[in-house]
Amino acid sequence: MTPAAVPGDVVLSLVGRAAARSRFPELGLSDPWAEAMAATLDLDPAGFDERALRTEAVRTMAVDRLVRRFFARNPRGLAVALNAGLCTRFSRVDNGTLRWVDLDPPPVADFKCAHRLSQASDRHAIARRCSIACTGWMDCLRGAGDVPMLVIAEGALERQPHALVDAFFTQASARLPRGAELIVDCEPSPPLRTPPGQRACLEIPTPDGSVARYPRLRAIDVDDADDADDAAAAPPRRPREVSREPRLPRGAESPSVLHLRFE
Repeated sequence: MTPAAVPGDVVLSLVGRAAARSRFPELGLSDPWAEAMAATLDLDPAGFDERALRTEAVRTMAVDRLVRRFFARNPRGLAVALNAGLCTRFSRVDNGTLRWVDLDPPPVADFKCAHRLSQASDRHAIARRCSIACTGWMDCLRGAGDVPMLVIAEGALERQPHALVDAFFTQASARLPRGAELIVDCEPSPPLRTPPGQRACLEIPTPDGSVARYPRLRAIDVDDADDADDAAAAPPRRPREVSREPRLPRGAESPSVLHLRFE
């Protein structure tokens, strides 16, 4: 069985997590659900570039840490994972009370449901969306301002045209409630950035040389504590431009991640 309906980069991410325990034990990443999923799909890690697999494992760890911190602060919160694909993050971060929605293109969502590639839980749902900038799911969340909300766009904006990335941030800024948080890779093309300064908002260089700004999206500081409970209790500090995973083993190529809040 092969995941023909799933993009190659999504398969690579799954294999990176599945191979982490045996091939990169120094990272400390263990993902039994990814291992089982890769075995079900008959994916052999030997057929993938080792450096690429390691990068995917490190990316997973960087985002996991931010997600755990969110749910340490909001144990009954809601996560919406855009273009979740073969992500197994729910199984790694579930605290027994959080709620989780994987939002995928129809072919990927159908593939996951057909092969039961999700952890069985009434708090974990798989939903379909037509595009990254689709407003249907955003409109569903407009009235949920009292529910702590985290949107995870890991890899979702990579290699997307500027117009689509701009549409996503514009639509989300118009619809998502104040206090909702967003985790997104900051190395897609076009690049995302938050300039230095406590009140700096997200901005993206445009193809015509100008800069698109999203005033509602501002950086959240990341505390350097070792565990999520300490991070949740830590006093706020001045936002930094990029949230980096500070404690990954030396030599790992940690991708940069932006942690943002809608104000």
